[in-house]
Amino acid sequence: MLSHAQLATAMQRAILLAHRGPAEDPNPQVGCVILDAGGIIVAEGFHNGAGTDHAEIVALTELDPTLDPAELTAVVTLEPCNHTGKTPPCAQALLAAGIGTIVYGQPDIGVESSGGATTLFAHGRQVIGGIESVATAQLIAPWHARTGQTRGHTIAKWAQSLDGRLAAADGTSQWITSATARRHVHIQRALADVIITTTATVATDDPTLTARDAAGGLLVPAPDQPLPVVFGAGPISDHAKIHGHPAVVHRGLDRAPQFTGTDLAADFAQLKDLVGCSPRVFLETGPRFLTAALAGGLVDKLLIYTAPTVLGGPYHAIGDIGISTLEERLNFSFYGVHRLDTDLVTTLRKDH
Repeated sequence: MLSHAQLATAMQRAILLAHRGPAEDPNPQVGCVILDAGGIIVAEGFHNGAGTDHAEIVALTELDPTLDPAELTAVVTLEPCNHTGKTPPCAQALLAAGIGTIVYGQPDIGVESSGGATTLFAHGRQVIGGIESVATAQLIAPWHARTGQTRGHTIAKWAQSLDGRLAAADGTSQWITSATARRHVHIQRALADVIITTTATVATDDPTLTARDAAGGLLVPAPDQPLPVVFGAGPISDHAKIHGHPAVVHRGLDRAPQFTGTDLAADFAQLKDLVGCSPRVFLETGPRFLTAALAGGLVDKLLIYTAPTVLGGPYHAIGDIGISTLEERLNFSFYGVHRLDTDLVTTLRKDH
């Protein structure tokens, strides 16, 4: 595995390449470099505008066919697309080429084009998202503005049984889903600007909330780790692990930020001040907070990991959100269903 410094340097090169593409094009500026096992660039490319090959395809055409693709790492400023438009999907091209590791800066938030990274992960590729997150966000910001998109949204994540339970009747919940599904969660953490937990979770589990790799090390460096934010009025121990989170230390904070949660909408609005941008927020909380966030209309996306098991019992994923008739229901649209080992991960977008 290449070091964080090698991946960051490669991403910086990919950003420079991306700027060679047209700035006012219907498509975003995207750059790609491919590294060998030693971190040396062996191919590179950029997207030259709508209708032309995407950056990944350009780089793949430069590859020496004698190289072992499983040993190569593709570093892309934007998540490889997952649909056929004027050109074929880049995720499928990377799969077909046999590239072993895919690293990207920003997720593709398009309704049709997103999900490429999960497709690659589901097919056994090593995937890392969120490298050079600030710089790649700045790269794509003009395109988001032109197309009326925003990177800021809130994702509610949970792991459940087939019958929608978070835990067995005795409260045990580790682990409902597979190790593969849990690794995918860490990729999603790395893409977030803010990761939310509660005082109850901190008191019970003392989580670190870092985005980690399979060996337990940091998946992305401290500047790219999500900032943990705690909701709840109760006190947090000075010795809680969350205060030592690398994103907290990187920002020069003594403690993880905390909000009471008495007015969720107002508190969520203040998250922008913590990270300096409209944040991508990842909810890693229990059912009470998830229920409140859904009831308050604060959730834009759902990321649900479902294990092929039935638990029964009282621990439902979502409680009463104040809906009494079907006319009041919250509607979401499926835009990704993937199998991860024995589990399914389902991604849904709120219908506005």
